[in-house]
Amino acid sequence: MAATKRRRNQVEDMLDTAEVVPNADVSTRPKRRYRLARRALVMSPFMTAFCALVAFIAVGLLIQNMQAGSSAADGASTSQAGRIQAESALQDWLDKEDSAFADSTIVSWDGVSNTEDVEATEGEVGYQLSTHDFTIRTAGDTYYRAAVRVAYTPSKGVKVISTPTVTPIAPTAVADWEPEEPTEGWRDVSASAPATDAIDSWATALTSSSEDLKLVTRDEDASHVYATLTGVTTAEVGVTDAMSPETRQGGADTSTLVATVSVELIPSDAEDDEAVTTVSYDVLVRGADTAAPYVTAWGPAGSGTELSDHENATSLDGTVDDAQSNQIQPSDGGGESPLEQTGPSDGGGAEPTTSTDAEEN
Repeated sequence: MAATKRRRNQVEDMLDTAEVVPNADVSTRPKRRYRLARRALVMSPFMTAFCALVAFIAVGLLIQNMQAGSSAADGASTSQAGRIQAESALQDWLDKEDSAFADSTIVSWDGVSNTEDVEATEGEVGYQLSTHDFTIRTAGDTYYRAAVRVAYTPSKGVKVISTPTVTPIAPTAVADWEPEEPTEGWRDVSASAPATDAIDSWATALTSSSEDLKLVTRDEDASHVYATLTGVTTAEVGVTDAMSPETRQGGADTSTLVATVSVELIPSDAEDDEAVTTVSYDVLVRGADTAAPYVTAWGPAGSGTELSDHENATSLDGTVDDAQSNQIQPSDGGGESPLEQTGPSDGGGAEPTTSTDAEEN
């Protein structure tokens, strides 16, 4: 026992005086460090993306809060706040019995002008001043500008702060000014007699039936239908201007003609010959250099150079039910009488030469 105790004391003395004590974990430390470094390298791209996403969201929220703080000031112009209140105040003002503008009507709202922001103070909220502009028409058909001043803030709403201001409308044009439509790439020509006749036929068909209108345009698309003017009749037709596209050689392609046309219309049941209304069109004429020109399209004055064939047609592409056997099918757009055909017409009828031959036979 004494010998064993003596050896234990010697070992303890050696440990107490040793500079380095052996450690079993020392051999595993390099492996742990390698694992931690590898995990850090693998996770670094994900951590970078995550940090970037967090930063992006934070900046977005900051900008949104800044915009929310300033949106109250410009809310009137962006949301037209105050328009209803301004129009209502203007109408009440016009409807007063002692108003110099009694029986006037509001023709249009023309927008907001003279916008001004008023900053908030210790005793008052911030608000925005703006003027709502209108056009009014008096009982004598005179037009004026009318303006109503309003104040707006989200917390208190809209308040009209002035009576309307009425100002005359400036003259729209100088009397001796004669503007013209651009005609680059086109040359002025004279409409031939056959072209004028074709325009007359088109104008007459425009107030008669859709079948006649499709026939004069020579539209052979079976799905196309045309709409006509109703309740009126064509009285007179006049060609005021005509032009054809220029060729590369500098001449005029007279096979195509664009004409500005004035059409006089009268009510179908009119008893007074003076009840005439004049309307204007631009028409596109094909085959203008032949003996049988025809109008293929029409539009507002000034649109002639942009017209394309049969653009006025409405296309009905639905499936057509087959007719029962031993029954005559209806025509889809003029040409021959339904009683004289066994199938639907293509809209153009027979060619003029064929029709003449048939009459001779």
